[in-house]
Amino acid sequence: MTQEWVSVISDGEKSAARREKRVLFLTWLGIFAAYLILVGVLIGVSVYRVNVFRDRSLKGLTTAAAIIASVITAVYSMFFFSIKYRLTRKYVKMLRDMETGLKDASYVKFLEFDRAEVMKDGVFFYTMVVDARPLKREDITRRSVLVEHTVTMPELVPGQALRIITHANILTEYKLIPNKEDVAV
Repeated sequence: MTQEWVSVISDGEKSAARREKRVLFLTWLGIFAAYLILVGVLIGVSVYRVNVFRDRSLKGLTTAAAIIASVITAVYSMFFFSIKYRLTRKYVKMLRDMETGLKDASYVKFLEFDRAEVMKDGVFFYTMVVDARPLKREDITRRSVLVEHTVTMPELVPGQALRIITHANILTEYKLIPNKEDVAV
């Protein structure tokens, strides 16, 4: 008797990640639009004062305000796109690739979890070490399968038989196999 396939990342989590990416970008776009409006108003006030009243007394103030707004927006954008948005975009890209990319199915025996976080393509993972049929070399049967770091896996005992589906060595689905004899690794 075998159990049902368990998807590591649910459809709800996938749609939530896509929504978060869209909300993050729209938030930045709104901040950038507010910056452009502010700079436009500052330039308009400066030009209006010079052309209508022949008064340049606010030129230094409007220039300083535009420079400060530009620096704040540039620093915010740099940190936003290099940290939060980049990680979210890479995560969404990984999810898209998992849906459309090539998948590899194999029978394995669970050995251990390595909770040290590793990064692959901008996404953090921990490692599930399994004993599997060799893919390339006949003498190496240990395989390290990547599991996204927010996913909680069921309590597995060493030697537990599994059927796994991976994409680019990232676990996408698994199924517990109750009898160890059902697996020939």
